Formats: sequence, C-alpha cells, structure tokens
Amino acid sequence: MNLFAEYARWLVGRIGDAFFPYETPDFVPMTIILDPGHGMSNRKSGVFDPGAVSDGFRECDIALAWANELRTILMEAGHKVVRTRVDHSDEAPVGRRADIARKFGGNIMLSIHCNAADGKANGTETFYRGVANEGIAKRINRCVVEALGTRDRGVKTESASQHSRLAVMDFQPCFLLEIGFIDNPADRDRMIDPVKRKAACEALAKALP
Repeated sequence: MNLFAEYARWLVGRIGDAFFPYETPDFVPMTIILDPGHGMSNRKSGVFDPGAVSDGFRECDIALAWANELRTILMEAGHKVVRTRVDHSDEAPVGRRADIARKFGGNIMLSIHCNAADGKANGTETFYRGVANEGIAKRINRCVVEALGTRDRGVKTESASQHSRLAVMDFQPCFLLEIGFIDNPADRDRMIDPVKRKAACEALAKALP
C-alpha cells in the first residue's frame, strides 16, 4: 500500500463517515476530538496499554465504548468528530494525541478514562487546565454524575491528578473525564450499562459545544 493510501485509511478511520458540518443561525458545528484513554503504543511503542484492570474489565475497552457512543451522537447532531484512536490496534502514543487534535483543527477535546484505587473509592471527576475552562469542566462532570448516579468528586486542575502535567492538555481546551472507578463494583456496573452510557453521552453531547 502506498503512503497516500495508508494516510487515507488512517484519516477515514479517525473521522469515519462524518459529513461536512453545516451552519445555521441556531447551530454552529464544531470539530470535537475524542480521546479514548490508553491502547496500543500509549506509553511504549508496540506495547498495548490496557489501563486499569479489575475483574476482567479493562479501562481501554470502557473508554473506547464511551468514545464511540458519544461520537455517534455528536455526528448525528452535525458535528465533525475525530478520535485519537479508533480500535485497539491503532497506535496512539500519549505524547502525540494533542498533535492529532491540532492537526484536525479541533475546537475542544475530551479525554475519557476510568479511575482505580482500593476498590472502595468511587465517583466521577473531571480535570482541566486554566481557570477559563472550569465552567465547562463542571458542566461535563455534572451531566455524567446525573446520568450515572455516581458520587460527584468535583472538578480539579491537572496538577491535582496523578501527574503534575497531563500530555493531552497540551491541546486546549481539553478536559480529562474520569467516569468512575473500575475497581468499585457499583461504579463499574454503571459505566458498562449501555442505557446509562447512552444517557450520559447524550448529556455530554450538549455539554461540550
């Protein structure tokens, strides 16, 4: 396969069958970047990173399912959607995900993850960078909490995360959503429930633009 064909395959994989956005007086389409956490070559080239794992459930699977659900809803609303990875074989180094958002002219980026701790911790939290983005972070967090019925752990700046700086946030505005705790059975059941996931994604689709 020549380089042009390979690039075309890569491009279609990320954008899929998105149609050209249209603009009306009441609707301004956006380019929304969805970043399903972890996956192939996330931390090390050629090594698959499943993220947190508990009782056979993997963070990478949950994050991708949420990204795909949200993508469908956003596209139906008329937005252009780009995913930083489209499946588990798609190489997406964490340090290059912000570059993907810039390359495709993203207006906003949502990175989707699951938390893990001691099996007792629970709830939803959202990380952001910059005081100007706090309001959107609160909107994102609130709509997921209301749809899933999880504990509201609030919104926090990236410095309050496990890392002092989050690579995906080199693109702005970017928000990192920790849906719930994968090692907490109640949280996990909510995250993998297709009805609750769809409800949360429908609310997110309204919260992001």
